[in-house]
Amino acid sequence: MIKKQNLESALRKIKPIKKIKEYAVRANKQVYLVGGVLRDILLDKEIGDIDVAISGKGEDFAKALGKYFQLKKGLDEIRVIVDDMNVDVLGLGTTEILDDLARRDFTINAMAYNLLDKRFIDPFNGVKDIENGIIRTISRKNIVEDSCRILRGLRFRATFGFEIEEGTMKLLKEYSGNLSKVAPERIHFELVLIFNQDKAYLSIIPEIFDQIFPGFLKMKELEGGKITKDLLEHSILTLKEIESIFKDLSLFGRYQKKVEKYIKENQVGLRLSALLHDIKKPDTMEVEGNEIHFYGHDRMAGEWFKAKAKSLMFSSAEREYISLLIQNHMWIHLLSSQKEITERAKRRMIFRLGEDVIGLSLLALADQKASTGEEDPHLLAVCNEIIQYYFSTKDEVEEPLLKGRDLIEHFNLTEGPILGKILTRVQSAYEEGEIRTKEEALEFVREEIIESLGKEEEDNNMH
Repeated sequence: MIKKQNLESALRKIKPIKKIKEYAVRANKQVYLVGGVLRDILLDKEIGDIDVAISGKGEDFAKALGKYFQLKKGLDEIRVIVDDMNVDVLGLGTTEILDDLARRDFTINAMAYNLLDKRFIDPFNGVKDIENGIIRTISRKNIVEDSCRILRGLRFRATFGFEIEEGTMKLLKEYSGNLSKVAPERIHFELVLIFNQDKAYLSIIPEIFDQIFPGFLKMKELEGGKITKDLLEHSILTLKEIESIFKDLSLFGRYQKKVEKYIKENQVGLRLSALLHDIKKPDTMEVEGNEIHFYGHDRMAGEWFKAKAKSLMFSSAEREYISLLIQNHMWIHLLSSQKEITERAKRRMIFRLGEDVIGLSLLALADQKASTGEEDPHLLAVCNEIIQYYFSTKDEVEEPLLKGRDLIEHFNLTEGPILGKILTRVQSAYEEGEIRTKEEALEFVREEIIESLGKEEEDNNMH
C-alpha cells in the first residue's frame, strides 16, 4: 500500500493542490483527487491535468478557484485553470465516491485520495495493478457504455508498457465493433495520443485496429519478408523500427539535429504511415509466372487513407502529409536499386516533396529493416545523399523562378489559362535542371514556350 507521507510529499510539489485544499477546508467539502494524477504520482511521471471529485456542486468549487467553463453539457463537469494547470472538477452531488470510482475505465484510474482526512481509497486494487504493470478493466458494463475506453486501454499500454490482463483483452476485442458508434473526433483524439507515444507499436492490437482501418487484418494473408511471418507483422515491425530510428539519429551525421526537429513536428504522421504503408497490397496482388507483384499498392493506399482519415476528422494537412508518405514510400527504394542517383532524379524528388524527403527516408529505412532485419548501408547512403541535397538546395526549392506577374511584365501577356500552362512548363524544366536562374527561365519562355504556343494557336486556327 502507498505510504501517506510519500503521497503528501508528492502533492506538495503540485502548485494547485494548496488552493484546492484551502477551499476544501473553508467550504467543509469532501474533496478527492481521482484518476490519472494518483496513477502518475505512483509511477513517478510528470503531472499533467488534475482530476478532482467534490461532494455537492462542482460549479461552486470552480467559481472559488478562478475562471471556468463546462466540459460536458448537462453534466456537472467543470474545467478551471489554476496556476497554469487544468483542474477538471466533477460534482458528485449525492453520489458516493465509491460509486464514482466503480464507473471508471481501468483499475489504475479508479483510485481516490481525500484531501481533508488524507484517506487513500483503492477499492479495485489499482495500486497492485500498477506495481504489477497490469491494465485491468473495472467491468464489462463500463466498456459497453463507452467504447472509446478500448482505445484508452491501448494508449495506456503504449504509454506505460503495461500488459493488458487476459480477460480485459477479450472484452476490448469483443466490443471493438462498437467503435463505429463512437464520435469520430473522439477516435481521432485517441489515435493522436497513441501515435505520439514513444512505443506506439505496443498499442497495435490487429482485431481492434481493423475496426478503425478496415483491411488491416487482411495483411495477415500475405507473406511479410525475410523475418516476419506475414505482412501484418511486417507492418507493425516497421512502426517499431521507425521508433527505434527516432531514438538514434546518429545515422544522419551532421543533419541529425534537423532530422530530430522534423520528427518532433511530424511524429504522428510518420508512425501512422509506417503502420499503414502496405495496407493495400492484398487488394493489388498479381501473380505473373513465378513472380508476385503489387502494382499501384502505394498510390491506392495513399488515396484510401485520405478518404478514411477524413471520416475520422483528421485535418486536411494531416491527411495530405500521411497520404504523401504512403503514396511515395517506394520511391527511395527504386532509386537505391540504380547504380547511381543522378542530380536530375534528386531534383525531381526535392521539388515534389520538399522537406518531406526526410520523412520518406525515415520510412524507407524502417521498411527495409523490418523486411530483412539488417540495416542496409547502401540505402542509408542514398537517404543521406537525398537529405544533404535537400538542405543544400533548400532556398532554391522554396521559391519558384517565375510568377505570373513576371510573364505579364516581360511578355505583355494577360491573365488566363495561358499563364498557368507556361508556369507549369517552366517549373518542369526547373525541376529537371534545364534552367537554374530567373534569367534562364525568361529566355526559356521567350525561345521555346511563346514560340510553341504561337504555333499551337496557328494550327488550331487552320483547323
